[in-house]
Amino acid sequence: MDSLGGGSGGLRRQFGDTHAATPDDVPSVSFAFTCTGGGTVALTFTAADNKEVPSAAGTQVCDGSLFQRSIDTSTAGSLGFSAALTGPESGGYAYACYAEKKQPR
Repeated sequence: MDSLGGGSGGLRRQFGDTHAATPDDVPSVSFAFTCTGGGTVALTFTAADNKEVPSAAGTQVCDGSLFQRSIDTSTAGSLGFSAALTGPESGGYAYACYAEKKQPR
């Protein structure tokens, strides 16, 4: 799997990130997220220039376990996520985006 980006930081009430468009030969990406601190994070996603991807949304308890979703990126545009924290801001988070597969050129 080819890494397309990632990041980490301390938990805040609202946070997120947006990445430039995925390469043309990548029809879907795998998004992996983890957090600590005991709170709960509600995650939402956008692709293809800010169109919401409801099928990828979910909630993650910040106990160090892994949240993973496949996101369709077959339509050109940026890929982003936003998170809303419920609970203490005492933990941290990390995420990564990987190309699930590539189409032949």
